[in-house]
Amino acid sequence: MIVTLRFTPAWVVRCLTAAEEFWPSKPIRWARALGTAAAGLALGATTVADVPATLSKPSFTRESRPDPRFARLERFFRRYHCPAPHHVSEYLHVADGYGLDYRLLPAVSIRETLCGVAEKDRADMLNNYWGYHPGRQIFPSVSAGIEYVARQLAQNPLYKGKPLQDKLFTYNPRPAYPEEIRRIMRQIE
Repeated sequence: MIVTLRFTPAWVVRCLTAAEEFWPSKPIRWARALGTAAAGLALGATTVADVPATLSKPSFTRESRPDPRFARLERFFRRYHCPAPHHVSEYLHVADGYGLDYRLLPAVSIRETLCGVAEKDRADMLNNYWGYHPGRQIFPSVSAGIEYVARQLAQNPLYKGKPLQDKLFTYNPRPAYPEEIRRIMRQIE
């Protein structure tokens, strides 16, 4: 962020006039006036200061509390015997970044592939824990899949702006699907 300060010429003239009245002695008046004029011109020029785009937050010596959602998701994945790693940090990061319920993608992964176990031996479902366009969509990594599916649910016109019920029905148009996902999401709490 760039901050620009501009002093108007009228302000500079007022400063110079005040300085001239402040130093009344005649012999050195011209030197002081010249110095004051230089200072006034320097101040009157446009001043640009580089300010960091974000202000740094004060650091406290006290440790911050751990995110309770992390432990909930870990416990949830262990309950379903999901293979490690559980990618909990990625799920939380994309949910926060895209404004999604943090339980949504983990619940979809359980419902669609039992957190990747069901897709393990299928080359056409590589790293697609969420059953997103099954047989047509693969991802280079699970983390890439988490980010991609979250972005689709948040920004793709098919999903954007819809309530959760409608997003889920669009994702899988079986009438029972939205309630199945919601039931799984409630298990995370």
